[in-house]
Amino acid sequence: MTTTTSQSADIARLLSPGRIAVVGASDDIVRIRGRVMHLLLKRGYTGEVFPVTPSRAEVQGLKAYPRVGDVPGGVDLALVAVPANLVLGVLEDCAAARVGAAVIFSSGFAEEGGEMAEVQAQMVALSRRTGLRIIGPNAMGFYNILDRTAATFSPAAEIAPVDAPVPDQGVAVVAQSGGLGFALYNRGVRRSLPFTHVVATGNEADLEALDFADALLDDPRVAQLMMFIEGVKNGDKLIPVAKKAARLGKPVIMAKVGRSPAARRAAASHTASLTGSDAAYDAIFDRYGVIRADDQDEMIDIAAAFSVGSLPRGRRVAIVTSSGGSGSWMADAIEQAGLSVPLLSDELQARIRPLIPSYGATQNPVDITAQGLSAFDTVIEALADSTEADAVVIVAPLGSVGAVAAFSPEALKAAIAKAGKPVVFYSYTPPSPEVAALMAGLGTTIFTTLTGCAAALAHLVRYREALERQGQADAGPAAAPDGRAALAGLPAGACVLTEVQAKRLLATAGIPVTDEELVTGADAAVAAAARLGGRVALKLMSPQLPHKTDAGAVLLNIEGEAAIRDGYARLTGPVAAALPGIDIHGVLVQRMAAPGIEMIAGVTVDPDFGPLVMVGAGGIFVEILKDVAVSPAPVDRAEALRMIGRLKSMALLNGARGRPRADIEALADLVVRLSDLALATADRVQEIDVNPIFVRPDGVVAVDALARLAPAAAETPQPLAAAGE
Repeated sequence: MTTTTSQSADIARLLSPGRIAVVGASDDIVRIRGRVMHLLLKRGYTGEVFPVTPSRAEVQGLKAYPRVGDVPGGVDLALVAVPANLVLGVLEDCAAARVGAAVIFSSGFAEEGGEMAEVQAQMVALSRRTGLRIIGPNAMGFYNILDRTAATFSPAAEIAPVDAPVPDQGVAVVAQSGGLGFALYNRGVRRSLPFTHVVATGNEADLEALDFADALLDDPRVAQLMMFIEGVKNGDKLIPVAKKAARLGKPVIMAKVGRSPAARRAAASHTASLTGSDAAYDAIFDRYGVIRADDQDEMIDIAAAFSVGSLPRGRRVAIVTSSGGSGSWMADAIEQAGLSVPLLSDELQARIRPLIPSYGATQNPVDITAQGLSAFDTVIEALADSTEADAVVIVAPLGSVGAVAAFSPEALKAAIAKAGKPVVFYSYTPPSPEVAALMAGLGTTIFTTLTGCAAALAHLVRYREALERQGQADAGPAAAPDGRAALAGLPAGACVLTEVQAKRLLATAGIPVTDEELVTGADAAVAAAARLGGRVALKLMSPQLPHKTDAGAVLLNIEGEAAIRDGYARLTGPVAAALPGIDIHGVLVQRMAAPGIEMIAGVTVDPDFGPLVMVGAGGIFVEILKDVAVSPAPVDRAEALRMIGRLKSMALLNGARGRPRADIEALADLVVRLSDLALATADRVQEIDVNPIFVRPDGVVAVDALARLAPAAAETPQPLAAAGE
């Protein structure tokens, strides 16, 4: 769920306090407890500051008080910088004095484990009991640039001049790692990015990164969010926050670590939070337009691109360059990023040709040459005004203010404002800070790497596409199944369902399955085969046998009474004997399905994010090919088709090498029905695996399936290894 209105108000008050107590304040500005107060005063905070320490009568020129409760008139926020063993007592004092919130800089709690982890748990209980809101512990605090409240000890808070103008809109940074959060601010200021807030949440005993993200999205001065997270404690907050950001048109640029086992170990030990499934995060980010970045520079590049203010309407990029080689290199980078550099029309080229030297080029990239710098403004205006380009990249050396003498700032600013599309610069020489600031003031930004520029523009395109997908709901092929009806007749305990049981579950959602009968004798197998007609497959059924082919428990293309009896005897005799201890339910007699392209679809219920739906290339090599797409439920038809379209195997489905096109729409319907089934039964059905699915020109059929159930609510979970014992 999203942050409540009350919690949003709590966070707003926390970030804009009128009266602050610094608990543990010191005159030594090298130490954290002295530096916090020093930065608060130095960075222009206009509220009242009260040092709290029992050992001094005055700190940094201000009267000190022994305890928080001794401050006359009370305080809104306590900044706590005392040894870990004293923190809980300080928080009790804060709660008794009706302090609204506390930032705990002290470390050595859940990240240390043992007794101190219990102390952090007591902080949580205190917060819930008293209403005291907490950032941290082990936090670097926050910097509200808009209100000039530097409630932090980070040196990065000093990078910008004290009298720097406050932006009308800008970037808010929320990070679980204070060092990285303030590093993003540091790097961004050097790129002339406008910032509104930096919040470092630390161990998140109370308020979490997503709580701050949700609240900051409500601030009209926050235009975009940069986030660094190691793990999400309450995954049910992520999707609502992502949806809200998309609805408001505010980009969220996310660095989510934990792709590798080593990173997951580091995340757990560093902030005492567990890293969720990386595939789950990727699926949610892709679905709702959250932009995932892999390093700090990429985050800054993406934020710089969004700061230009316009989104490209398509993937066409026009390039203007004073260096032919650099322009060609940029064209390569643009196309490698999935964008296009189209040939300009004869009419547009004719408009540009008189503006540049005769030996220049007008096709795209437009090479005005080093001798044609005076034409930059008019060429940019022509391309910005054209409907043939969705974004414009200007390639030029911007190492000094003198390098931009060829531009008319007023003309460039007017062209950018009129364009309604991104107009950005790439400088192949390091730009000076003065030039970066100048360009930011004109409504553009400067990139210093080819790939950074190209990737950032590609992110703008994908973000626009994600926004367009939002709200395009499709009811799907049928009404959602009744969860109780779907689960009727299934085992009550934790178990793995056999293929027969799993297919009955699928059939309740209207998913086509093969014609088949479960039998417990050779005579019954012969009779079933006669009723089904044609060749059949024989499969040994056991909940302890999810991968039957690997165990030799599947016989295909069996025909005739003798062959069926022989096959039944083999499965229940030597094959079963080689699998001691399994609970055999019988033999499945299944009509051989007409072949098709083998695909897989499935669901897993993520403990943080709920059902995740998957579709991909199927068959026995599914784990080798790993050609899959994942999306959180609910998945409608449009989303299912988009998932299928992202697969490498889409070429096969479309009819490669003269083969007929497969029924992609029927596969999409199956994915939607599977999503609906997952939502209806998520309290019990934890996994569904439908593999293979035969996708033919005239429909689909589920050939095999398995599912895993959690115990019914009244039961105690049992290990899956014990199922059937």
